[in-house]
Amino acid sequence: MNPATLKKQTILMDQTACSIKGVTDTLRVQIQILSADIKACEKSKAEFQRHLTKLETRREELQNRIKANEEWSATYDIEVGPFANRYNEMTGEIGKIYDKAKQGHAKGIVLLEKEFGYHPSFKHPGDTFTAIPFRPI
Repeated sequence: MNPATLKKQTILMDQTACSIKGVTDTLRVQIQILSADIKACEKSKAEFQRHLTKLETRREELQNRIKANEEWSATYDIEVGPFANRYNEMTGEIGKIYDKAKQGHAKGIVLLEKEFGYHPSFKHPGDTFTAIPFRPI
């Protein structure tokens, strides 16, 4: 081979080697960037997995609580429901009894006013009746 051709080939080889080195350096930098991105994604994935686990645990707790509340509600309706209805009836009956008692009390006050000179709002000097005024609500 002649020296001029050899020199041309050497220059061409050097240019090719420099190009290859540039490409490999660029690829190395891009690989480092991708490695950092992968690491960040793995960290985010782990954080997401922790959060997802917490949410799944909370969901299970809430489902168990709902189930327990439904069971309690069914038991309440069966066992306590009739008593609650009876309670409402009894309070209505007690209201009627109390209304009659208020009427009787009012009649008693009228009788005290007629027979003993009792005045519910104030006491006169010399009154012999010593009761304390009371009016049911």
